[in-house]
Amino acid sequence: MLKTAGICLILIGGTGLGFCQSYAITRRAKAMEMLIRMTILLKAEIRCGNASLHDAFCEAAAKLPGEYGEFLGEAAERMQNPSGRRFGEIFRECAEEKLAHLRLSKEEQEKLYALGGYLGYLDLEMQMKQLELYEQELQNSLEALRAEMPAKKKVYQSLGIFGGILLAVLVW
Repeated sequence: MLKTAGICLILIGGTGLGFCQSYAITRRAKAMEMLIRMTILLKAEIRCGNASLHDAFCEAAAKLPGEYGEFLGEAAERMQNPSGRRFGEIFRECAEEKLAHLRLSKEEQEKLYALGGYLGYLDLEMQMKQLELYEQELQNSLEALRAEMPAKKKVYQSLGIFGGILLAVLVW
């Protein structure tokens, strides 16, 4: 009886791990969509509102939910008191604190961190071009992720189920 209950828990656990990894891919795609939205809001505030970088961050922070708004708000707050640090450093620190859990790939994280270095010292036109470039890179990454997402999700789910079955057979 106890062995049967243990085997059922192993099967459920393996299945749960597979579905959890499958869901992580979906969360990564949603995070990339929110980063694209954040970029679009920043572009709109800078271009249409003719706002400074600080003001653009404050306005966009008010329009974004959760950690994205917190990230922009914290960066805007730290811009007020830079204490001798460059904007790129402030941007990176805030991104590491507020957006580290997004499960982006290392390459995507580095692109996000690098964006702060490009925004901090350029004129309006160059800031817009950097935001457009970052948005395009995110779009390309998101399209690639969406193309491989169904297959990866199915593999993760299948591996979780079969891994649970294999472990259950080994315990039996």
